[in-house]
Amino acid sequence: EIQVRLNQVAKRKETSCHVAFTRLMLLGQVGKAVKLIDNNSNVRGVHKLTRPVKTVLACKHPDGKAAPKQLKMDITAPEPQPVIFEEIDGQMVYRVAKTVHGSGGP
Repeated sequence: EIQVRLNQVAKRKETSCHVAFTRLMLLGQVGKAVKLIDNNSNVRGVHKLTRPVKTVLACKHPDGKAAPKQLKMDITAPEPQPVIFEEIDGQMVYRVAKTVHGSGGP
């Protein structure tokens, strides 16, 4: 009976983790969702590249395919103007950095 209860608790915890992950992703809080996965993961560190690990990675990352012709557009981008970078100096970077909010600044 103890084993049955432990299995039920583990299943509830896993379901709870899935629900929390889905809720965070739907709210657009990707960083928190990824931390949730990392914190609850049983897999830690770097794996040795064994045959089973390589097979799993190959399934998750299939070979690339050429894009269909109808998706390709024949557009060339204009050449960038190199002069614009001459105006960037320490004072400009400082002024712009002070106006940035969120994870990029104060």
